Amino acid sequence: MVSSNTLTSLLKRTLFKILCLRVITFEIVILNYRAVKRKMSITVRQIEIKDAEGFYNALSSVAAEKEYILTLEPPPFESTQTFIKTNVENNHAQYIAESNETIVGWADIIPFTRRSMTHVGSLGIGVISEFRGQGIGQRLLEKTIEHAWLQGLKRLELEVFSDNEIAMNLYKKYGYQVEGIKRYARCLNGDYQDIVVMAQYRI
Repeated sequence: MVSSNTLTSLLKRTLFKILCLRVITFEIVILNYRAVKRKMSITVRQIEIKDAEGFYNALSSVAAEKEYILTLEPPPFESTQTFIKTNVENNHAQYIAESNETIVGWADIIPFTRRSMTHVGSLGIGVISEFRGQGIGQRLLEKTIEHAWLQGLKRLELEVFSDNEIAMNLYKKYGYQVEGIKRYARCLNGDYQDIVVMAQYRI
């Protein structure tokens, strides 16, 4: 026969386990809610001249990682302002992702200026580290590519590091195909990286 003390002890342990499970479940729900809320709060829109500082900060953040874009540091702020002003005035495909009025990502497809290549646009894209994995890159790509085609561009191209498989798979999803590889194209701290050239076109 089980003593009352043993039953009390078992009951306490069972209640404790139930309480722990409820706390864990509650924490998971809260985390999921925050993740969904954060994702829902992202706005993707065409860039404006007033966004120069926020864009510059986002570019600086991604460049500092030295992993995803060729730029190791952004150009002077004045050059960034001029770049954005030119794109706005010419209605080029340049979009930003914004969370609580802070720019957390960008994408642009800018036509070449050489007269024989004005039908070609080059893609630049980046999302700051803490906002990756939320589909922001996809939303930016959708808007930017659609805009570029409507603008009349015939060929869209990009360059991506060969070890960035996540990015390459995303680009393939949106129509880009591998055209070639630049071997040993980048050297940083003695380490060489290949660069993959990808493109899509509508002729």
